[in-house]
Amino acid sequence: MRIRFTMLGLSLLALLLSTACRPANPDVLPTAAAIATVPAITEPTAAGPTRLPIATITAEPTAEPTAAVVATVPPTAEPLPEPDAPPLPAGVFYDLGEAIIIQENFPEDSRFRQMPVQLNGVMAVPDSGDGPYPVVVFLHGAHPGCPVNDGGVDVWPCGDAEQRNYAGFEYLVRELAARGYVALSININAENSFGFGEPFPGERLRQIVDLHLSALAAAAAGGENNFGVELAGVADVSRLVLMGHSRGGEGANWLANDVGLDQDAASAERGYGPVRGLLLVAPALSFVGTNGTNVPLAVILPACDGDVVDQAGQLFYEAVRLGEWSATAARPNAPATSVFLERANHNGFNSQLSGDMVTMDDREDCRPLLTPAEQQSFLVDYAADFLTSLFHSDPAARLAAAARLGMDPLAAAPDDILGRPARLSVIPAAADRLPIWTPATEADMTTNRLGGAIAAEGLTTLFCREGYFLPADVPGSEPCRRPTLTVPGNPTMAVVDWAAPGGALRFELPEGQRDLSRYDALSLRAVVDPLSPLNAAGANQRLSMRLTDGAGAVAVVTTGDDEPALRYPVGDIFEDGFFGPTFTGRAPLTTLRLPLAGFGGVNLADVTEIALLFDQSPSGTLLLGDLEAIRRPDVVGE
Repeated sequence: MRIRFTMLGLSLLALLLSTACRPANPDVLPTAAAIATVPAITEPTAAGPTRLPIATITAEPTAEPTAAVVATVPPTAEPLPEPDAPPLPAGVFYDLGEAIIIQENFPEDSRFRQMPVQLNGVMAVPDSGDGPYPVVVFLHGAHPGCPVNDGGVDVWPCGDAEQRNYAGFEYLVRELAARGYVALSININAENSFGFGEPFPGERLRQIVDLHLSALAAAAAGGENNFGVELAGVADVSRLVLMGHSRGGEGANWLANDVGLDQDAASAERGYGPVRGLLLVAPALSFVGTNGTNVPLAVILPACDGDVVDQAGQLFYEAVRLGEWSATAARPNAPATSVFLERANHNGFNSQLSGDMVTMDDREDCRPLLTPAEQQSFLVDYAADFLTSLFHSDPAARLAAAARLGMDPLAAAPDDILGRPARLSVIPAAADRLPIWTPATEADMTTNRLGGAIAAEGLTTLFCREGYFLPADVPGSEPCRRPTLTVPGNPTMAVVDWAAPGGALRFELPEGQRDLSRYDALSLRAVVDPLSPLNAAGANQRLSMRLTDGAGAVAVVTTGDDEPALRYPVGDIFEDGFFGPTFTGRAPLTTLRLPLAGFGGVNLADVTEIALLFDQSPSGTLLLGDLEAIRRPDVVGE
C-alpha cells in the first residue's frame, strides 16, 4: 500500500508547500568545495573524511577552484614539508538551452500547457583514470526559485532572477568526481513552481530529468555535447544513482520506482539507466508518496530538521520494511538503511541556503547544531561510501564501505556514523534476512512472520498502527504517544510494558523454519519511551534474548549497559495544555544486533523459540519492531 504524508495535518503540508528552504542570498554564487588529496583513480574508490573548511568564491568558477584558506600557527619544531594537494575536479556550470515541457492537465489552447524551462546545472567529471564512470544525478529541494509577486505566487519564468538552488551541491559533485564518478546537480526549480499553473505531481520532474539524462547519454556516446566537458567514453549512463534533498529526495524515489527507472528495461526504453541506488537526504513526503523500492536505499534524517519537522522521510525506509521480503518475490527488497543524524538541520546540506524555517533552539538535543560545513562533509563521506558499496569491483571494498555505514551484521549497531553521533536502522537484502516478527498489523501481535505463535508473559503489549492519530480517534491508543512523542515516520510498532522484572515475549519457530545456522546475528529495533513512568528518568534500559533448541538446550545473551537502541532519549518533558506531558526530543526506532555466535550450547540449526526477556530492570516501556535473523551478504565481483 502506498504510504503518504499525514503528520500534523494541513499545517505542516502548508509548511512544505511554502518556501520550504530559504536562500541565503539570491545573488550568491556557488561555493567551492574543500581542497582534498585524492589520488588518480581508475575506478570508484573509497575515501576518508572530507577536508574542511569550504572556501567561498565570489566569481564564476574557473577550471581551477579557489584554494581554501589555511590558518598558520607558529610551530614548536621544524615541521616536515607537506606535498601539495591536487585540486578537486572543476565544477562546470552548463546550460543546454531552453526546452518546452508539456503539462497534460491543461488543454491544447491553454497558455499553461507548454512550460518553458532552462536545462542547466553544475557537473564535475574525474580528472584522470580510465572511464567510463558511473553517473550520479542530484535533485535539490523545493526552495524558492523565482521572486514572488504581490499575489504571493512566484513568477515563472524569471530569467536571471532565478535562484540557482542546484549550485548548492557543487561541493558534492566535485568531491564525487574526485572519487571516480560523473556527478551533476540539475536545476529542477520548474518542478516546484506555482507560477505556471498546477501540474500533475511529478509531471514536470520526469520530463526535466529525462531531457538532462538523454542529452548526457548522447554526449557519452560521442554525439552532441553542450555540457562544456568531454563526456564521450567518460560517462556510463547504465550505472546510474539518483540522490535528492528534501522534495528532491521524494522525487528521486518516485522516478526510480513509479516512473520505472529502476527497471532493467530502462536502458533499452530510454537510453540510460537502470537506477542502481537511491540516497535521500532530509526527504519530504508530501505529494507522490512511496511504494518502497527494490534498489539499495539510504536515507539521512537530520535530527533537528526545521522543515520536515517530524522526519517523515523515515517512511521511505518503512515502506521497504513492509514490502516483499522473500528472495523469490517479484520485487524482493534490496538493502535499506536510515541514519538519524544528531544535531543536523534541514538546510545545512545545501551551501546556498540559510537556516531552517523553524529553529530548534528549545531542544536540548539540538544544541549546538552542526555547522553547514560539518553537514556537507558528512554528506560527501556518506555518499562516497554508499557509492563504493554499490560499484567497487573489489568485494572486500564494498563490504568495508557498508561496514563504515553501520551495515555489518557481525558488528554491534554503532552510535556514530563516520564520526558523527547518529542512530541507525538497517534492513539487509531479502536473501540475507529472515523476518521473524514485524508488527505491521494487529494479527502480528499473536502470530509471527514464520507462522509461529507469540506469547506475552508478565507483559502488557499494544499494537500501534502507522501514522499520526489522536486517542480520541483511536480509543485505547494513548501508549502509542502519537501526539506527544515524535517517533520518526510514525511507523507501525508494538508497545511493551513490564511492571516487574521477568517478563518475556516468546516467538515460536514452527517446523521447517528453525534453521538459523545460516545467519550471523539477531536484529531488533527498539526505543525507550521517555514519557512512561515505568522508565526511570534518564536511565538506559537493557534486555536479554533467549534461544531454545529442539533438545531443550537454552542460551541467553544480554545487551550492554549503553546499547544505542536502549538509551534514554535526550529531551525535556513539558505540559501541553491539550495533550498533557509532551517530549521535546525525538525517539527513533533503532537497530540493535546480537551475534548468534554468542548463543553457545544451542543447536542453531534447530531453534524452536526466540524470547525477549525483560529481566534487567525493575520496570519499563519499550517501543519495538522488527525481530530478524540477518547475515552478511555473499558478495562477488562485478
